[in-house]
Amino acid sequence: MLRRSGFSLALGALLFLAGCTTNPATGRTHIAPLMSPEQEERAGAEAHPKIIETYGGVYGDERVGAYVARVTSRIAKGSDRPDIAYRVTVLDSPIVNAFALPGGYVYVTRGLLSLVDDEAELAGVLGHEIGHVVARHSAQRQTAALGASVVGAVLGAVVGSGMVNQAVSMGGQGLLASYSRDQEFEADSIGVRYLARAGYDPYAEADFLQTMDAQEQLSALISRQKQSGSGMDWLASHPATPDRVAAARAHADETGVQPGTGDRQRESFMRAIDGLVYGDSPDNGIVREQTFMHPKLRIAFSVPKDFVMTNTAKAVIAQGPGKTVVKFDAAQKAPGTDIASYLTSVWAKGVELQGLQRLTINGMNAAASTAVVGEYNAQLVAIEAEPGTVYRFLMGTKPEAGTRYNAALRGVAMSFRRLSEAEARAVKPLRIRIATVQPGDTVATLAARMAFSDYKVERFRVLNGLGQDRQLKPGMLVKIVTD
Repeated sequence: MLRRSGFSLALGALLFLAGCTTNPATGRTHIAPLMSPEQEERAGAEAHPKIIETYGGVYGDERVGAYVARVTSRIAKGSDRPDIAYRVTVLDSPIVNAFALPGGYVYVTRGLLSLVDDEAELAGVLGHEIGHVVARHSAQRQTAALGASVVGAVLGAVVGSGMVNQAVSMGGQGLLASYSRDQEFEADSIGVRYLARAGYDPYAEADFLQTMDAQEQLSALISRQKQSGSGMDWLASHPATPDRVAAARAHADETGVQPGTGDRQRESFMRAIDGLVYGDSPDNGIVREQTFMHPKLRIAFSVPKDFVMTNTAKAVIAQGPGKTVVKFDAAQKAPGTDIASYLTSVWAKGVELQGLQRLTINGMNAAASTAVVGEYNAQLVAIEAEPGTVYRFLMGTKPEAGTRYNAALRGVAMSFRRLSEAEARAVKPLRIRIATVQPGDTVATLAARMAFSDYKVERFRVLNGLGQDRQLKPGMLVKIVTD
């Protein structure tokens, strides 16, 4: 009885301290987040530089940044919290993503901009993310996580078990990982409402979700996988399920705005993104077909044709058949440290290695070994390209694959080489170019201009939001990816 009473008092105190409030965006009265607005602002400010680093920096075209800021300002004025100073950043990342942090920090990647079809769709994405901010979804997750932690501490004290604390703590971390389904649907509803208030077509949000669904299907077709290797894309955290698309259209119906009458601003958007870098930036290296090239570092390597590469600011990940995986990255090495010693004593310190080898890869000293890493049989290769810098390949196969992929993985490491000055200068990014449809142009003829070796028509259709029921018309602006 005393134990049960102690638990109730602790939980009651938690709820009392949180208090209650009515949210202006949702109209619901709920337990107020334990994070104050000032704490939210501080949390966002502290996370901001980490976000910039994780996503490869700020996109350098100030014209694009200014355009997105204007759209953000317009949609924010129609929000339930126009008093918040929203800070929007365009991230220099090919990943299709947009998100917001507490305190009004809003982010859009250039990868998402390349997929948007008009200004209203961009405003819909921004409205959705601002909806998360105004509804204080992040703060609610913090409250839920803290509540779980406090309850866990009470349970641990009652039953005297550290395992309870660990289990509840893990649950709290999960609450912080992503928004709930209800929160996503709620942000959709808020975003649609903000679109209508700002004079945009409220159906634009559903249209973009439909494009996202098409992009997901195309990505699965190209990579033969259900998800991209990055884990940071908008689809991963905002799945464009059919019921979500239908709900967004239903919310648009509720605004009373007739379909096709709201502002879309397609031409303004197209002109704003003309020349936008598409895919990888040379600053972080570029993937071309099966080869990764970094013109600034002047290095390159290739993977087999049935591997899919994903380039991030920190590493290059390649995924192959049979769940085979390659991770390539760079690290600093103390001057004078032998490359084999670095592998055994620094990089793989504490790992039980087998078969250590010294070798030369295209004129560079290297060391290689094997080990069991988690659920993988791994090959580790460290290459000394220049004093103080080491490039690393961590390559793994599942035990059930045996030695089937070992030679292919070894070939990836052996393909590592330096780029000549001329090769480095020749590495240029792909860009979005805006073209005007001329009489006689077809999807096939325009898609033929795309700088890809496969799925040109499919890529062109998704990039331009061209479903089977939407046809090209002379004078229409379309996006083409070229170098």
